[in-house]
Amino acid sequence: PTGTVQDILRRSGVELRPNQAKFN
Repeated sequence: PTGTVQDILRRSGVELRPNQAKFN
C-alpha cells in the first residue's frame, strides 16, 4: 500500500523521503 506508510510516518512526525523507496 502506497501512502499508508507515509501517513503513519507523518503522524509519528518522521519524514523519510529517501526511504520511501524502501517502504514501497
